Amino acid sequence: MNFRTRLAIGFSGLLIVSSLGISTVIGQRAVQLSRTAAGDRLLETAYQFSTLLDQSMWSRANEIVTLSSVPDLLSDRNRPEIQRLLDRLKQELPVFTWVGLLDRQGLVIASTDRIIEGVNISSRPVFQKGIQGLFIGDVHDAVLLANKFPRQPNGEPIQFVDISIPIRNSGGAIAGVLASHLSWEWARDAESTILSPIAADRQVELFVVAKDRTILLGPEEFGKGATLKILPTNLSTGANEWKVLRWPDGKDYVTAYRVSPGYRSYSGLGWITVARQPIAVAYAPARQLQRDIILFTLLSSGAVVGVTWLLSDWFAKPLRQLSSWASRLEQGDRSDRRPPSWVGELGKISQVVQRLDAQAEAQNQARQKAESLAHHDALTGLHNRLGLETYLAQYQSLTPDQALVVLAIDLDGFKPVNDTYGHAMGDALLKAVAARLHACIRSHELAARTGGDEFLVILPCSVSTAEAVGEQVGSRILQALNSVFPLQGQQIRIGSSIGFAVWPLDHPDLLTALKAADTALYDAKQHGKGHLVRWTAALNQPSA
Repeated sequence: MNFRTRLAIGFSGLLIVSSLGISTVIGQRAVQLSRTAAGDRLLETAYQFSTLLDQSMWSRANEIVTLSSVPDLLSDRNRPEIQRLLDRLKQELPVFTWVGLLDRQGLVIASTDRIIEGVNISSRPVFQKGIQGLFIGDVHDAVLLANKFPRQPNGEPIQFVDISIPIRNSGGAIAGVLASHLSWEWARDAESTILSPIAADRQVELFVVAKDRTILLGPEEFGKGATLKILPTNLSTGANEWKVLRWPDGKDYVTAYRVSPGYRSYSGLGWITVARQPIAVAYAPARQLQRDIILFTLLSSGAVVGVTWLLSDWFAKPLRQLSSWASRLEQGDRSDRRPPSWVGELGKISQVVQRLDAQAEAQNQARQKAESLAHHDALTGLHNRLGLETYLAQYQSLTPDQALVVLAIDLDGFKPVNDTYGHAMGDALLKAVAARLHACIRSHELAARTGGDEFLVILPCSVSTAEAVGEQVGSRILQALNSVFPLQGQQIRIGSSIGFAVWPLDHPDLLTALKAADTALYDAKQHGKGHLVRWTAALNQPSA
């Protein structure tokens, strides 16, 4: 065996053994990192779902609290207006399947669509608990309303979540109860919001589980009343972790779960959000990466072996030249006494480029897209309620010179446009309104759509300029929205009413300041519409 052959075999064998060893270590490490990433992704999904549920429940509860503060809610002379208000609430927020006003004895005196009006429901928890204070009840089947609404697609009765609160008269005494039933189907919508950005081939499924481990929301393969006993029994509020668990079907799943801690004033109902993914699917990228690393190492090693065989002749050439030169000297040939020149050098072996960065970037983009969808209104592109909450969170603590001007805006005459020209024209009008709102504010200010034709504008400014800013921007928005909208060949004219308040000048609590702006808007709507009303303490006084 000549030198060239020994050099090629020795170098190639060493290269293959060392490359396989390195690739095995790198592959195993990549698998571990990928498994952790899969669990963390599911944990983030469970966290987002839990947060979305809590924030939605908090928002619905605050809407009921706000509605209960309407003056003279139980007054007979206001009954037609209150009836329209209840029906409007259900129209704008279909999640409120039923909302009713109950007197002190539990008799339904007004309700959405007049359903069970005149019926006494004093024996129901929504009254018994609601008359004691703000009550938020867990998921339950419809009882009195079971035959009033269509069943679920699987044939089961519709399920509700209850929210109720006492109604107090001008003297502060309890005069009745404002009760509501929220359709549990809204949780399905929340589930779609979370899962829609996730690729279908990831096979991620979401569950909502009650404290007693009863499954409230999950795939249809889990029948009504099924329990999920695989979760740890000693979970504390806010617990957030993932494990590989064996489910009742005998298969292993990467399982992430979070115990709901509630949101702000909403303390939560102890719901556990669970996200699961088949372990084979969760770990598939890691195993594919490991196979790719080994295959690439073998292919690259084979290529290097071929090149080494070719280069070994070049490496051996100086030795052959030396041998030839020595042979000539031994034979007495002194015609060339100088040894041949030594040429050439070995090349360096390149490392394998890892591909995990591309995967991390794709995951980051998917997360950003999910957050954007969750924080913005799909029709107008303005911030939605969740986006508004996120924006306001940065202003929880202000310097002494900082203030927020809150403009509550409601379109006048929007419903006739919908009725006359159709919903397509209505949607086009809302988009045009959003564009004009954007044109009226600066980049650091915010415009949000909080309902069908209801908007909210937040203007950060100094305390000394807050009044002027509110008047100036509010007037600019009124002028913009009162101008003609040329849409689809029509000259559409609507108006708008605006109420504004300043936080913390009007109240140190931000939520109360937001309600103050709504109160001012309500006053603007009641007194002719089409103008800007500044909130004052007098607006909160009950009318005589």
